Amino acid sequence: MDATERRNLQVVQEFISLIGVGKLPAALETLDEDVYWESPVSQNPPPEISWAKARHGRQGVVDFIQDMWGVVQPYVMDTHALVAQGDRVMVEGKNQCVVRATGKKYDHDWVLVFRVKNGKIVSHKQYYDTAAILHAFR
Repeated sequence: MDATERRNLQVVQEFISLIGVGKLPAALETLDEDVYWESPVSQNPPPEISWAKARHGRQGVVDFIQDMWGVVQPYVMDTHALVAQGDRVMVEGKNQCVVRATGKKYDHDWVLVFRVKNGKIVSHKQYYDTAAILHAFR
């Protein structure tokens, strides 16, 4: 891993750590002003997953977080592996959440793909199977 890849990895780790301890304003500073944010990556997201749409800019990321956390309550977020290659950092992990409307829990595995340029996160795409989430809505 070269120096740029190590720095990119550090930026993503910092973002994840800050979000994990609820320091949203500091986490936003790791993002480029024009960051592109997409979660989950899907052409036809189900309506129950209201946060599932592309977002732009730091305010878009704030909107994403507020939309998601307004519907689900995360209680565990485990990161299993982080890999840096070029301007990309891939993160593999697992969430456990509760759907606020139903009280049902769900677990799901995910992969995040971040792109980092000049020390700032410029894009994020999150890949996961929405089936477990949808089950918890019903």
